[in-house]
Amino acid sequence: MFKTQSTSKPRLKNDTLGNDALQRLYALYESSLDLGQFKMVCEDTVRFGAGKQARKDEIIVSIRLATKREVALKKTQDFILAGMGLGV
Repeated sequence: MFKTQSTSKPRLKNDTLGNDALQRLYALYESSLDLGQFKMVCEDTVRFGAGKQARKDEIIVSIRLATKREVALKKTQDFILAGMGLGV
């Protein structure tokens, strides 16, 4: 399971994702993409984000193992929000 951050300070100086990425993610979640297609979108979103590669690889593996779109959404959403400093 992921650890939460101890402060609300953004983890990244220059967040490469943000509100636009969240809105896109939610719109694609509401669309008719199947689980495989949605997981690919989630993986690409994490890859595009800033941060340590080892951590991104852990998140991508957990997305690949997801059996529901909700799980892939949560993992990706938490990655984006953590980069924004919102403590998830």
